[in-house]
Amino acid sequence: MQGSQPKAKRDVPWSLIGLGAVTAYALLLVFLNDETIPVNFVFFTAKISKLVLILLCLGLGFAGGFFFDRWRHRRKRRETA
Repeated sequence: MQGSQPKAKRDVPWSLIGLGAVTAYALLLVFLNDETIPVNFVFFTAKISKLVLILLCLGLGFAGGFFFDRWRHRRKRRETA
């Protein structure tokens, strides 16, 4: 075996492992938060699952941060002009 080269060492597929871990976490989040709870929305009360409430809070937080950042950027731009 004169011309044979040693086999290349295979790298660990960290991105695939990370994707699997995130998928497992998402599935656990869904299965462990399927309980329905009453939520008071100031003017009315609704019964929704915990997962929907978590997603609603994440969405409201993202939207609030997005609009606050745009407002702050516009204010800075106006002050420098």
